[in-house]
Amino acid sequence: MRKYIFFIALLSLALGLKAQTFQFINEGDVINDTLYLNIASENLRIDYVSFKNLTTESKDVKIYLEKTEMANGAELFMCFENCIPDTISPTFTLEPNIEFTTFDLQYGYITDRTSVARVHLMDAISMQSLQSFVVVYKNLNISLAKPIKSNFKSSSLEVYPNPANSYTTINYTLSSDYNTGKIVIRNMIGKEVKTISINGGSSAKQVVSTSDLPNGVYFYSIVGEGQTISTKKLIVKH
Repeated sequence: MRKYIFFIALLSLALGLKAQTFQFINEGDVINDTLYLNIASENLRIDYVSFKNLTTESKDVKIYLEKTEMANGAELFMCFENCIPDTISPTFTLEPNIEFTTFDLQYGYITDRTSVARVHLMDAISMQSLQSFVVVYKNLNISLAKPIKSNFKSSSLEVYPNPANSYTTINYTLSSDYNTGKIVIRNMIGKEVKTISINGGSSAKQVVSTSDLPNGVYFYSIVGEGQTISTKKLIVKH
């Protein structure tokens, strides 16, 4: 019985080693099983992951993005120069021992609650998973987090309607602890599409045209003296 178990263990190890025919690489480091990404500060992460074919033959593959557990309000896209809304990518070719670098993950979020996804490298014909890794978006500094300052409580931010068609109204309050501030609207890749200057100690409504914005998910933030106080999600749908 012991010999049988030992044989099974060796066989499993051999199969596992054989299966490692691809490498996933982030910032020069090989991803063994799980990639942890910190979401403690910004509201958008863009992380480049390259793939390397360790075999001697070209391989046609696809990526399947399995969104295992997503925090409320979080959005995750995979991008090949341009981001795609689908969870399965078009077919691309991995050449032997050459890194494929035209891939990144873009994660937009409004809280630091954890999200988990798995990236599968799939055979383009059989659609079988060749290899995969888990990506965890998490506030890695949560144990060191400082209490929220009371002046944040006197600042607020809301929009309506949401989803917006031709316009939306931003209802905001900026604490008097800030001399100046602004409201910023960004798209999913973090580009500022609209910026509105506001004064500290003010509470008002601002009508913003969205007729010139393409359909999609945006993030609007209230910023006091360069510090982002609050960020929320805005959907534009014409």
